[in-house]
Amino acid sequence: MKIKPIILSGGSGTRLWPLSTENKPKQFFDIFDKNNNLFEETLNRITNLNFEKPIIISNKNQRFNILKSIRKNNYKYDKIILEDKPKNTAPAFAASTLFCKNEEILCFLPSDHYIQNNKKFITTLLKAYKVAMSDQLVILGLESTEPNINYGYIKYNNKSIYKDCFEVDSFIEKPERSKAIQLYKNNALWNSGIVIIKNSYLKFLFNKYFKKNFLLVKNSFDNSYKNMEFTFLGQKDWNKIPVISFDYAILEKTFKKMVIPLAINWNDLGTFESIHDIKESIGQVERINTKNCFTFSNNNLLVTNDVKDLNIINTKEITLVTKKGDSNAIKKVLKKIKLKRKKENFNQSDSNRPWGSFSNLGQGDGYKVKKLHILPGQKISLQKHFKRSEHWVVVQGTAFIIKGKKQFKLNANQSTFIKKGETHRIENKSKKDLIMIEIQTGAYLEEDDIKRFKDIYNR
Repeated sequence: MKIKPIILSGGSGTRLWPLSTENKPKQFFDIFDKNNNLFEETLNRITNLNFEKPIIISNKNQRFNILKSIRKNNYKYDKIILEDKPKNTAPAFAASTLFCKNEEILCFLPSDHYIQNNKKFITTLLKAYKVAMSDQLVILGLESTEPNINYGYIKYNNKSIYKDCFEVDSFIEKPERSKAIQLYKNNALWNSGIVIIKNSYLKFLFNKYFKKNFLLVKNSFDNSYKNMEFTFLGQKDWNKIPVISFDYAILEKTFKKMVIPLAINWNDLGTFESIHDIKESIGQVERINTKNCFTFSNNNLLVTNDVKDLNIINTKEITLVTKKGDSNAIKKVLKKIKLKRKKENFNQSDSNRPWGSFSNLGQGDGYKVKKLHILPGQKISLQKHFKRSEHWVVVQGTAFIIKGKKQFKLNANQSTFIKKGETHRIENKSKKDLIMIEIQTGAYLEEDDIKRFKDIYNR
């Protein structure tokens, strides 16, 4: 039997805003400019003979980010399970159990972790697998390298019960600085959040410690439905479930838990400081007399001079400058400016769709300019808009157009005009990417001004 990976991909990573946003959280952002995001690195890590095809669990807002990564790399997977609303890790763990066989050994893996030594990591998972077969809950504990207040900790008994595996004494949530120093000195481990457990035993734990909510999860499972590549959990019961972590719902209860210590270069990339630990500067940046700063730019050239102890983030939409060590305040900052600047978009300009993606290139009073990227063999819905007109220009590839009752082809450097209220569709019948520029004009230019007539994605 092989390990059954459950990829947890519902987090929003708000402490990394504006790198991480609601429409593209950190696991889908290529932070280190390696042509792979963290979600893809996680799938690469478990694409080998030791693992079954993974189950991916996320929320409905992230489904097209997931689909884009899967299509890009041709990943094999079992299911993509989607929550109506994020409920933290306990409900996600519970839902996953219902899609797996009782005898399977499940491995719950966050999709936003940085892990450098994959070989050692996999070897440790295989050790955990053997222990989990004996109806034990096993968690990986990272050997701490500093007193970090952004991680939970695991205290454990030094007497080995299984080879390289120890009984957990207690879990400590993210501590104050003084407590973190004490835990570090006492060789407490960082809690990785990576859990390995037999499915039948996990169901037993949920029935014992999470019974009422587990029943709601089961009802949601019973009312789940398939659409495209996705399995949507039933909304009604799911939305009655509280937001609760697996640590609080299960791990902190009184029963025997095991931990395997692991010494690798690991990072949950939850703050700008944690990214700085790996790389101090990323992207289009020139640093002059710049000390103890994390600098990032995926837009225009960012130049820093004679500054220290700052996080400086420059994206296409937003520039953020904040004091280093203050990443936990970013959630509050984002909440405040959303209230003050309600009409502005605090997401990244790129948005994934089942047919590809679009980017907002610019907008002003009465107009918006987009770049459309339509994948081979894909097409947008047959649709119309009531409040805007559109100009389309093909810049790469060949577009097959439906415009009212007409059907025709557009090649590079050719264009067409779609009147307000006119039905239309773009299709890419070729094996190459189609890139178009769309210029919208009208009094109202939001995404909800749309009526779909035919849609192969059943939206």
